[in-house]
Amino acid sequence: MSSKERVLIALDHGIPDRVPIYDMGIDSPIVLKLMNAEVYSWELAIECYKKFGFDMVTAWPETFPLNWFTDDKGRRGFIDEWGRKRVFTEDGTKWYAGGVIESEEVFNSWSWPNPHLSERYVDVEKTLKLATELAVIGFVGGPFERAALGRGHQFILMDFFKNPSFVRRHMGKVMEYWIEVGKIEIDMGVDAVIIADDYAHKSGPFFSPKIFEKHILPLLKKEVRVFKKKGVKVIHHSDGYIIPLIPYLIEAGIDGLHSLEPSAGVNIGQVKKRYGDRLVLVGNIDCGSLLSFGKPEEVKRVVRETIAEAAPGGGYILSSSNSLHRGVKIENVLAMIEEAKRFKYQDSAIKEDLKGW
Repeated sequence: MSSKERVLIALDHGIPDRVPIYDMGIDSPIVLKLMNAEVYSWELAIECYKKFGFDMVTAWPETFPLNWFTDDKGRRGFIDEWGRKRVFTEDGTKWYAGGVIESEEVFNSWSWPNPHLSERYVDVEKTLKLATELAVIGFVGGPFERAALGRGHQFILMDFFKNPSFVRRHMGKVMEYWIEVGKIEIDMGVDAVIIADDYAHKSGPFFSPKIFEKHILPLLKKEVRVFKKKGVKVIHHSDGYIIPLIPYLIEAGIDGLHSLEPSAGVNIGQVKKRYGDRLVLVGNIDCGSLLSFGKPEEVKRVVRETIAEAAPGGGYILSSSNSLHRGVKIENVLAMIEEAKRFKYQDSAIKEDLKGW
């Protein structure tokens, strides 16, 4: 069975030959270490996915910088098309440093990104050409996160109460862009779409379910509906304790949920029991502590336990709880992949099969 077949079966709640393996992103230092290389390229990253047995890779559209600057700490940075300030630290890490959409007047005069620029899709095209047997998932955002980062979370959360028409216009502008990006990616040939839109921190959602239902859900529904009408499955990504919002995400029409962050208190087994008939689960091997500071044997144990909880009946794709960032240990990445590939679906009694591991 090819990787693409394995993923598509899982996305359809079926049972492939084994649990598919995915990671939304692999930081360049990890790619270089895994591939024993000195110069990073997206082509090298795709080869890394293929060499180490991942079954799906993310195709990333480009976001361009607008203005470069040097801050008062001497750090080089830029403002991007969404109004996000980003700065680089000495090791090359890019950090969010606030938003510049300071008012409704700035919003009204902002030059919003054009989704139809062919330059945005250079790496998407490369991915589709080079990934060959892998499934390719197109990346888009949702209505909230890019609006929140361009405006600043503290301000957009106040906007929900003080100026709800403004925040809905802001999120609507963001959503319209991502709908066009997703349509282009689907027409290019991606096998599925992942909507990345963070709604929560570790202790809970940024807002009440009532706020989500009133202001965000209608926009998310529209976005998901467009993609599904074009014939692809839609996975939603959010970090944090997302549990109170899952019923609304199901109402929006999503097919799968990533990343089910265990360090935020998300128990994938409980999510499977409650929502496994309606959602494909993608996650949730902890990349914050386990993959960064744990030992390979501990990683293997957690992988076995996670498969035992999430894989019965199909509809599960194993991945880290966000991405393989530069802080994870190479030996733990290899342990995660090796252990996940050991399991083969034999029948529906997965927990019984795993007892002998």
